[in-house]
Amino acid sequence: MSTPTGPVGLISNPTSGHNRDHFDSIRQRIAQSPAIHHRVTENLTDIPDALQELAARNVAVLAINGGDGTAAAILAALLQHTAFPDPPLIALLPGGTANMTAGDVGVRGSLRKAVGRFCDWSASDRRTGGKVVQRALLRVSTHKDKPPRYGMFLGGGAVIQGTRYAHRTVHSRGLRGDFSLALSTLRTVWGILRNDPAFNRHVTISVSLDGQVAVTYDTLILAISTLQRLSFGMRPFWGKGPGGARITLMEQGCSRFAKTFLSIIRGSPNGNAVPASGYQSYNARRINLSMEGSLNLDGELLHVAGDVDISTSPILEFLRL
Repeated sequence: MSTPTGPVGLISNPTSGHNRDHFDSIRQRIAQSPAIHHRVTENLTDIPDALQELAARNVAVLAINGGDGTAAAILAALLQHTAFPDPPLIALLPGGTANMTAGDVGVRGSLRKAVGRFCDWSASDRRTGGKVVQRALLRVSTHKDKPPRYGMFLGGGAVIQGTRYAHRTVHSRGLRGDFSLALSTLRTVWGILRNDPAFNRHVTISVSLDGQVAVTYDTLILAISTLQRLSFGMRPFWGKGPGGARITLMEQGCSRFAKTFLSIIRGSPNGNAVPASGYQSYNARRINLSMEGSLNLDGELLHVAGDVDISTSPILEFLRL
């Protein structure tokens, strides 16, 4: 990619996790960088106007200061509207409660350090060599009469119980980022191992990949993503083949769960991580789910009763610093 020489745009959500604690100082640091046009949005309805304003300034880089949900909302608006004739280079800052997407394709580190590093890069020659990665978003459609939703992670089964535990017990105590998600994951796994009904709640899901005949699973854990790295370094996808949507499914009653789960999240699945033992992982261009229950799309809970169609968006380019 050529060096982005045009103006830099930045959209901030001041109510997202880490921003709530540090936004005044973050805003002051950004104000010291004249190359950055900073737009603060108070709610989702402000996003289209913010994008329109930054597009009129011909920004070459669009930074997003918020969590996974904020990034998903802004990137969805970027894809669905035509404010930008060509998508700018995207820079994700870890301003949210959970910053899974920024951890894989964004500006890493604490919010203060990430903002400082991004401001310094914006004021420099903006070299991008070795710093640009490409990712698509998941395009998720649950009702044909509603616009699709976009995100980079979709989870189901015990992921939902872990999400609710995180909101109720972990985030409410001010714990955020990878540490909070690691605690929630460990608590969920412990609940599954103890057969605690608060965590070990499986759901029946029929899965069709790329138009193939659907297979029905008693699903313990479902994870679908276009990311390579999830929270605290998890790499739970090992499927082969074409397709930008990566899916891993663990069935209720999967054997040797603790040891196999640990090997999977480390990105080195052991010999037990096979379909015969209840572990599935594939890549696909299109995924159809049929289910009744909840899904987690980048932190937002979707309640589903019927079909869910999942495909991938056009490729976007992200600045990873």
